[in-house]
Amino acid sequence: MQYFCLLIPILIGYFLDEMTVGVIFGSILWLFARELGKPRQEEHDAKLQNLEKEIELLKLRLTALEQETVHDKAEVGQARKLRAVLSEHADDIQTPPAPLHEKVEPVATADNAPVEPHIEPVASPSFSTPVSAEPSVQPEPALYADSVETPAQVSAIQEDEHKQDAPVLQTSSENEVPMSSENTSENIDTESRETVIHKEEGFDFKFSENPIVAWFLRGNPLLKTGIVVLFLGLAFLLRYASERIYVPVEMRYLTVAGAGLAAVIGGWKLQSRKREYGLVLQGFGVAVMYLTALAALKLHPLLPAPIVFVLMVAMVVLMALLAIRQNAQIMAQVALVGGLAAPILVSDGSGNYLVLFSYLSLLNAGVAAIAWFKAWRPLNLTGFAGTFSIAALWGMQSYTPQHFATTEPFLIYHWLLYTFIAYLFARRKLTESREDTLAPVADNATLEEIWNSICSHGLRVHVLDHTLLFGTMAAAFVLQYRMVEHWPSADAFSALGFAAVYGLAALMLKRQQGLYILRQAFFALSLLFLTLAVPLHFERGNTVILWTVESALVYFFGLRQQRPHMRLGALVVYLLAALTQLSGYQEGGSTILQGQWFTTLLTLFGGAAIYLQWHLYRRKGSAHWEHTLQNATLCAALLYTSILPLLFFAERGSIIVFSALVAAWAFCRGKGKSDVFSTFALGNAIFILLFQASINNESNGFLTHWHLFAAAPLLFAAAYMLQYLRVQTEVSESQNTQDQPLPFSRIAGWAVLAIALMLGGFATYTQWTGEETLFIELWALPIFTALLLLANRLNWKELFQTTLAFLPLFALHFIGYHLEHLWTAAAALPLAAATVLNFVILNNRQTNAPIGLHKLNIILIGILWSLWAGMYVGDRLDGVWSQLSWLAVPLIMWVVLHTQRQRGFFRRHQAAYQHFALPIAALAAASWMIWTNFSTPFQPAPLPYIPLLNPLELACAGMLWFALKSLPEALPAEYRRVNAPGVAALAFMVISAGVMRLWHFYDGITWSLDIMLQSFGLQASLSVVWAVTAIILMVYGNRRKLRPFWMTGAALMAIVVVKLFLIELSNSGGIARIASFIIVGVLLLLVGWFAPVPPKAMENEEDKA
Repeated sequence: MQYFCLLIPILIGYFLDEMTVGVIFGSILWLFARELGKPRQEEHDAKLQNLEKEIELLKLRLTALEQETVHDKAEVGQARKLRAVLSEHADDIQTPPAPLHEKVEPVATADNAPVEPHIEPVASPSFSTPVSAEPSVQPEPALYADSVETPAQVSAIQEDEHKQDAPVLQTSSENEVPMSSENTSENIDTESRETVIHKEEGFDFKFSENPIVAWFLRGNPLLKTGIVVLFLGLAFLLRYASERIYVPVEMRYLTVAGAGLAAVIGGWKLQSRKREYGLVLQGFGVAVMYLTALAALKLHPLLPAPIVFVLMVAMVVLMALLAIRQNAQIMAQVALVGGLAAPILVSDGSGNYLVLFSYLSLLNAGVAAIAWFKAWRPLNLTGFAGTFSIAALWGMQSYTPQHFATTEPFLIYHWLLYTFIAYLFARRKLTESREDTLAPVADNATLEEIWNSICSHGLRVHVLDHTLLFGTMAAAFVLQYRMVEHWPSADAFSALGFAAVYGLAALMLKRQQGLYILRQAFFALSLLFLTLAVPLHFERGNTVILWTVESALVYFFGLRQQRPHMRLGALVVYLLAALTQLSGYQEGGSTILQGQWFTTLLTLFGGAAIYLQWHLYRRKGSAHWEHTLQNATLCAALLYTSILPLLFFAERGSIIVFSALVAAWAFCRGKGKSDVFSTFALGNAIFILLFQASINNESNGFLTHWHLFAAAPLLFAAAYMLQYLRVQTEVSESQNTQDQPLPFSRIAGWAVLAIALMLGGFATYTQWTGEETLFIELWALPIFTALLLLANRLNWKELFQTTLAFLPLFALHFIGYHLEHLWTAAAALPLAAATVLNFVILNNRQTNAPIGLHKLNIILIGILWSLWAGMYVGDRLDGVWSQLSWLAVPLIMWVVLHTQRQRGFFRRHQAAYQHFALPIAALAAASWMIWTNFSTPFQPAPLPYIPLLNPLELACAGMLWFALKSLPEALPAEYRRVNAPGVAALAFMVISAGVMRLWHFYDGITWSLDIMLQSFGLQASLSVVWAVTAIILMVYGNRRKLRPFWMTGAALMAIVVVKLFLIELSNSGGIARIASFIIVGVLLLLVGWFAPVPPKAMENEEDKA
């Protein structure tokens, strides 16, 4: 699938006239997808390497076992004599301790008998630990002499045993114990031992390593470090010498080149003994000579460019020959990089592209020659990347159509050459395989299984050099496209040419054994370019037709033949055709869209045919990828079904057709159990709203919106099928738990139902042409009443729940209408009806309204009634009575919710009304209290203003008393402690504001905080009233033994004292200051005498009581 990441952006770039951007973007996506697939390939590769290592290890163990068996046969007779001798002297023989690095297992004995050497004739080696290729311990000659008869000889044997390792006496039973390197160094060859150790250590290696770090750490890192340091040292030495010693420039270059030549010769001599050391020296020497020639051209123009180019090419050829001769891949790769860089480094800017391409042709011919003998994949990729990069850079800067005749042969040559190199690589790798055919793929195979079967044979990584093969294809075609894009249909014929070449290559490989994968790849590329040639030659409409017919036929064939990869390709091609068709529509005049209806109809039928074939024959048991692509195919078919009426109708006709489509998709959702239908039902319903919003200059009147009266019932039916019929289907098919519908259908049904309500309500609203407020505010009530009755009749749960939106919608409409129109007494009628209907809806158990909706509705009701009372009633009253009109609704709600809290409806929903709505009403009343006490006071006309007995202060006092009575029961436990302090703070504010109103009405002080605070009479009055309040609190706290009350009064008294010194004291000589100080002082004395602070212990006892 990663190659589709390359193809799709190319096609999109083609359609957008940005082919280059599409190719670049596709290449990036392709590389990204390829990198994502690497971990799975590396894991596959690691498993294969582990298997090979295990087989090699088993061979070595088998060799060791055979050699051990031969030794055991020769030792049987001698071992018997040794056993007899040792049995006689068992008490004198002790097993010496084993070395620390060896593991010695005890020999099993019976009844704690003395330990004697245990020797078995033949024992199969255990595979739990590795066994080297040679026997790790050779028996001492003395132990197997035939003359071991005398005690002296036995003593000699004992001395020899103490000199040897402990496992010597356990010949075959101790084969599992790994021997030390000291015991095996004389019998095991160094190279073979290193090979065995390397294989054993790398057996469990699973993680890929950084190639640069691995190259540096592997082998001889000190050598590589030394080469780098030496190179830098030579550079520093040359710089130092050039600054202090005069040496002719020519001599310097000859010296450096001679040093490089000496390094090459030395490395050649040493590579037979130390291969890596010699190869590094050779590469170092050739690099020195290569760079010396370049410096002779660029830094000091000692040599002309042609001679330097010849010298550099000679260095490249030399390094390539050395690499081939010594089988050094990295050296050949470095030589190729140098060869590719040579023409760029020595270029003089003349632009002789024929020489450049001729040179690249010869260089890549050398790469092909090496590929004939060596399967060096990095070398091939380096040549491919370098060659096409140089060609692309030259094309971007210098190519013109006049260059086509001279550059086209080079492009074809390199394309065919690197395709041939990929063939050589694949031939060398694939012919090693024992199987020539792909394993059959299951009809319900996953996408990964299909991909592995096609590309990697399911067994090996890099069997087919797909990077080189497909990369050459992509690069060559992109360059070809850019070269011929100015000629009509030349790109299409180029694609046909590519298809023909790859098809011919596939036919040529038909008789070759072991190349089935490569043949399949060539066939796939041929089919790809045939498919690509269609949009390049034909117009968009014909391309869509051909692709749609092709995909439908291929899918039908793949379905009958049980070929999942064919079905995958057919689905992708159809989706490409559907995407292509989207560009064929423009904005219409008399219709919404303008385009080819036949192509739209064919695209619709093609997708429907593919989906129906799958739904009837392959839906159950299909792989995940096929389900996903079939859903995409269904989306495309439904999309073009929705587009088709837009080509024939304007807004009104499209609304009716789309409503019918919504009902059809809802019906299909109940039958097909696919939420794609639900999605399109919702999408078409949303488009109906957009179409209606786009209709302009439409006046209201009888049946002016006839299309909405036709659309609304269809949408109601669609919502019914999406929700109610879905529930019935679930009940009837409850035994089949495999096909559970998704909840998205309910969401879509709710949305469709809401849109039906909007359209039906709008159609009803626009039937009235008059300006009567009553109808405009009452029109929604009959509709929702009818919906509620219908929901009860049909037991339609979702319709019940949809009616819960009545009050929020009504509130928005009601408030929005009165932003432009005056509030009237008639507005109370729809408001009262809406309030009743809202509680009827909420009280219906079928609605199952969430607690949050109860809270929202009670807030909305309070806001609506408060607005009506304040805006209508308040505007018709004067003075303080107008202010009191804003308090009426919160206070009534507060009292009703408290007194009716034990009634059925409010008791069932205590969390919403008792614990939320009641505190909210109290908070609204408290807000009113703060507002009125800070705002300008009014006379309670026709009544006079009497302190403490005017309507404002009586209302505040009543609310404070009611708050102390009702809020402790309504508030949550964590908020009850703040109730009393809050009421006290409000009471303090009301008392202070009352004093200020007294001076405002009777002394004529202007109601302004700055002016009023300058009145020392007012200041003295506040001090006295505050002091009296403090005394009352302290006396009450003393009598009741309640320290909080007394402490509150004391704090208030402290505020009064501070106020006396800060404010009243500044009124020097004023009677107000004298009165304030005297009265407050006397009060303090009285309180201190009659109401001291109650003891804490008594309060604690009171609390306990």
